[in-house]
Amino acid sequence: MEKFLYQWFLPFVTACLISFLLYLALKDYVYVIDGGGMNPNFFSGEIVIVKNDDGIRRNDIVMIKNPLVKSTSDKKHTLKRCVALPGDTVKIFEKKLFVNGKPQDESFCQCNRKILFFSKDEIRAAHKRYGIFSKEVSSMDTVVPITEKLFLKIKTENLIKNISTEVMPKDMFDRHLFPYSTYFSWNRDFYGALVVPKKGMTVKMDVANAVFYKFILEKYEAPNLQVKDGKLYVNGKVSDSYCFKHDYYFLLNDFRDDVSDSRTFGPVPEDFITGKFFMKL
Repeated sequence: MEKFLYQWFLPFVTACLISFLLYLALKDYVYVIDGGGMNPNFFSGEIVIVKNDDGIRRNDIVMIKNPLVKSTSDKKHTLKRCVALPGDTVKIFEKKLFVNGKPQDESFCQCNRKILFFSKDEIRAAHKRYGIFSKEVSSMDTVVPITEKLFLKIKTENLIKNISTEVMPKDMFDRHLFPYSTYFSWNRDFYGALVVPKKGMTVKMDVANAVFYKFILEKYEAPNLQVKDGKLYVNGKVSDSYCFKHDYYFLLNDFRDDVSDSRTFGPVPEDFITGKFFMKL
């Protein structure tokens, strides 16, 4: 009995106690990934640890309080990639991301590619070479999520003769995207340009800015602000300019065809960022 106590029971109790203490210490910093928005770098069900860090930089992976939460059943936190900092100008043109007019490295990002096969042999050869879809694909055309790096490799090697990126027409307006107005005819693949608000930045409240910043001003800046008929009202009085009180960040999914990011909920204020990605468990 004594041997069992020392060899099995006490180590078991000790391990349970350590695990419980670690849980108490890290419970506010451990999250389970929900959804495929960050594929191929983070997958649904993976467990990640985030840590507090004030120095947010471009391309940092951050955990944020989800601005899209509407009910208790919605996930309260979500993982995104910070692509633009306060004061940056963001634009997406033909799926390509530009920050301050410069194209960004997106080789690690994923989006849907349309493939047209010409034979079953081509399907099997492509599966063996790239392993990105089943060799038993029955249709001769398919859509597959592929990173930019792999897409360029496929194009160069020419094993798949017909592969292209799915790009929405420039004039196709998506009313579900921020800032939710026909004044800006943007969609998933043609978005912006927009300036990410920065603390202390003053903008003229013309019609365009009033429409564009309406959601941010009313949701995050102050309860006494209201945008109506293209005009900003502060305490009921019209104001021709506004100075932002907070820093904001523009976030995107690594799977760029999933728009559950700043294209849908807009730039987010600094206090919505709960931490930076530290490690996977």
